[in-house]
Amino acid sequence: MYEITSRIAFPDALSYFPAILDALAAHQLPVRRDGPRRALAGPGGEVVLEITQGRLDVIIRTDDAPTLNWMRYAVTALIDFNARDAAPRVDWQGDAPGETLPPQLQILTVQETEQITPRMKRIWFSGADVARYDTLDQLHSRLLLGRARGVPRDWPVMNDAGRMRWPEGAATLDTRVYTVRRVDARAGRLAVDFHLGAHAGPATAWARQAAPGDGAGFIGPAAHGLVPARFNVFAGDETGLPGIARCLEHLPPDTRGAALIEVDGPADHQPLAAPPGVALHWLHRNGAAPGTSDVLARALGGIDWPDDPADSAFWCGTEYAGFRAMRRQVRALGLAPDRIVAFAHWRRGMSEPEIATAGSSAIRD
Repeated sequence: MYEITSRIAFPDALSYFPAILDALAAHQLPVRRDGPRRALAGPGGEVVLEITQGRLDVIIRTDDAPTLNWMRYAVTALIDFNARDAAPRVDWQGDAPGETLPPQLQILTVQETEQITPRMKRIWFSGADVARYDTLDQLHSRLLLGRARGVPRDWPVMNDAGRMRWPEGAATLDTRVYTVRRVDARAGRLAVDFHLGAHAGPATAWARQAAPGDGAGFIGPAAHGLVPARFNVFAGDETGLPGIARCLEHLPPDTRGAALIEVDGPADHQPLAAPPGVALHWLHRNGAAPGTSDVLARALGGIDWPDDPADSAFWCGTEYAGFRAMRRQVRALGLAPDRIVAFAHWRRGMSEPEIATAGSSAIRD
């Protein structure tokens, strides 16, 4: 048995506690509250978090070193990201097993590619254990992409400080979060849809040239997915479209609701499967820059919601401004927090590394 502890000076811990716990739950560490100041996280309650006077105490107990390092890294990174402005310092004492690979890391190879629309490319990856991604509870994964063709040889490792040590030099990896669009567990493959917009980010550049035999690392799945409800509303731009499409395919046939999808124009439409009671609305920017249109928020304002919101749910994935506007709209309707899954998938004018540096306040309402 391994055990580590961290006693974090954190006078304002109580105000950050809900965001930290929600982040842990979204990263494969299910949370059970034990009062306003204490919670257990992890499949077996391996992580204990407790707020004491001016402090947040964390204890992690696991049976193996990779799991210990993964949980330590998750707690360290998520406290740091969600409380960046408070700047709590997370130091660990206890067992020090040394560097280990992330236990969720899988190396998947490109099997084939499809051009779904002129600006959307589907890449099918194959691997030994894709079944773990076959869940609607968590739809996203972190992709680790090399800067050369083929399969990277070097991967990040987690250390005793709760940090990740990344390969450097020619082995440098770029990392971005993407939605797993489809899983074919029987065939041992999964698909990720890449939006090939005008931006020249590293993931887009990798996807443009990806071909069978290339490889990528996957860490996941993570982030909240479909909320079961009789009335579901989905909203998103091209970054949210893969998640919307995957959710629509798995809705019960008697589900009612709507899917609001922002794209540039008709060329970006793609066939989607949805129950007959869920209306599909393609909303066009018509040449406006992504992240500058309010078509999603305006369309959401026209939805005829049921009088009782208890069996309704809302899912969105889009640019930060649209995310903020729409989440405020559905909150005002009376939807409970556990009926809302809303992501700022990106923020206009900021790269993902810049958001990571700024902390969660850059993409949080």
